[in-house]
Amino acid sequence: MSEYQYYEFQAFDRPLTEEEQQAVARLSSRVDPHPRRAVFTYSFGGGLRRSAEDLLAEYYDAMLYLANWGSRQLVFRFPKSLVDLEQMQQYNVVTVDYPSEAVNVYTKGGYAILDIQLHEEEGLGWIEGEGWLDSLVGLRDAILRQDYRLLYLAWLKGVALAYDVEKDALEPPVPPGLGSLTAALDSFVELFDVDADLLQVAAERSAKPVQTASKDDLNQAIAQLPPEEKDAFLLRLAQGEPHLSLALNRRLGALRGVPQPDMAQRRTVSELFVDAETLRERKRKEQAAQAEARRIRELEALAKREAQTWEEVEALIQQSKAKAYDEAVQLLLKLRDLAIYQGQEMVFQQRLNRIYEQYSRRSALLRRLRDAGLCQSQT
Repeated sequence: MSEYQYYEFQAFDRPLTEEEQQAVARLSSRVDPHPRRAVFTYSFGGGLRRSAEDLLAEYYDAMLYLANWGSRQLVFRFPKSLVDLEQMQQYNVVTVDYPSEAVNVYTKGGYAILDIQLHEEEGLGWIEGEGWLDSLVGLRDAILRQDYRLLYLAWLKGVALAYDVEKDALEPPVPPGLGSLTAALDSFVELFDVDADLLQVAAERSAKPVQTASKDDLNQAIAQLPPEEKDAFLLRLAQGEPHLSLALNRRLGALRGVPQPDMAQRRTVSELFVDAETLRERKRKEQAAQAEARRIRELEALAKREAQTWEEVEALIQQSKAKAYDEAVQLLLKLRDLAIYQGQEMVFQQRLNRIYEQYSRRSALLRRLRDAGLCQSQT
């Protein structure tokens, strides 16, 4: 399999200037200048001429990197004043001997950078990067609204991948709404292959999504704003400040007293793993029970037409064709299962012996019978 690397960058808060577009275009002859997007694809080796993280921090607000040897990286840039670094850094993965890079939140200039990168030794196989970032960009706005479900999912995947994860470390705050993911979060779960059972266990402690503030709630909070603060918000609105509604709603939320996640019920990493394995075992038992119920229904249906099925076996053998022999063997296997279910193994074996005796010269048929484990009794 050839190597494949895919980089995609997108800008949301402001378009790149002409000069900035030309600077990005100089990194590769295959990139056309664009004010809001750049894509770099490499096969058979090669790579960006400068750090992808630096390129994002200088020009863009989102970056996705995929490599078919097992690397996936999603990076978002935020205005530093609009995010709570302390809250976001609670989702770093704790390992015994070294800090994990699964979730890394840091600052660069006037920006906060969220860097999610996961590496799996088995590789990703065939993968195409086109379209994935478009399905994920809504996660940036969610974090700006202090919806940290992405961070928790990345932490969950990180602890599942970490070689030497600290098993006694507590999980970070469980954000509300893990049991009802958005389309963007579903895309992240799919692309980053988040374990479904771990996610289901984690969601058991997740509250329902926080309801949007009503008009009356907002009016009451706005009434509490000092006049000079209202004027300041109006001035910032007139100047076209990006994300001003987020800043205002966060301020109004503080005045309304928006509830914070419950920290009392945090589990250890080990407890999550044990609960997930318990869930997997329960699912395996349920699936086995369902399969057994289906098998019994099929056997009971076969019992009603057992005589007819033996006649079908005889008719197929009479055709003396390879495909017909294969079909006859499959029917005999079902009849054997029925005999075991009914406690009539000896009767079945007697009828099978008669087939061996009657068609003793049909080597192709006899070989198929023996290969299927339908052996002639020696008694």
